Amino acid sequence: MNVDEALEITGGLSTTSKMPCKSYSIPSCMCNIGSQLKSVKGAVCEHCYTYRYQRYAHVIEKQFERYSKLFNVQWARAMAVLIKNENNHYFRWHDSGDIQGQWHLNQILDVVRRTPDVQHWLPTLETRQLIRWVNKHGKFNQFPNLVIRLSTPMVDGRPDEALAKRLGITNSLVSKDKAQWDKSIPELEDSEYCLAKKQDGHCMDCRKCWNPEQQLITYLKH
Repeated sequence: MNVDEALEITGGLSTTSKMPCKSYSIPSCMCNIGSQLKSVKGAVCEHCYTYRYQRYAHVIEKQFERYSKLFNVQWARAMAVLIKNENNHYFRWHDSGDIQGQWHLNQILDVVRRTPDVQHWLPTLETRQLIRWVNKHGKFNQFPNLVIRLSTPMVDGRPDEALAKRLGITNSLVSKDKAQWDKSIPELEDSEYCLAKKQDGHCMDCRKCWNPEQQLITYLKH
């Protein structure tokens, strides 16, 4: 399969200004948990930045195109072709959207298996989907090139570290405590805090999110 064929099968990858690599997105309105949390005060999805994309018709159209192509039996193989073609050791899943179900999670894991030289980062709120998969197949840390980060549903919520350990994944949370973030600035590189806020919104050389040893990442609410 060549790159042009892979693009036709998948709808292509997405590009975000912050990331040091390509990513993948589908519409935020297709998030199972996220769409429910959108109307919950204090939830991480209440003011989800991805809804800003709705101002750009071409972005939304492309996201829906990608979603429609998820059901192609060649999707995982085609995604692997596109990711390998980037010649980048990192990949981020879902700068918009989330896991749709077990069938979707299995597709993503198939891509992970097909790209062993790429470190994948998958943030998600779909706790039940992760539990269902682990109960059937075992912990996710069987995939050395995949870091799944379970997000806390509420801003400044408490990460479920025990659950993360049981599933073989890591945690992330969103905090509005700017004072604590500012206090941590001198040692941000060695802390749980995301560096992007002091780097003009970019990852630059930081790869904490992809690092399985980094058990918790805290992002400043924006």
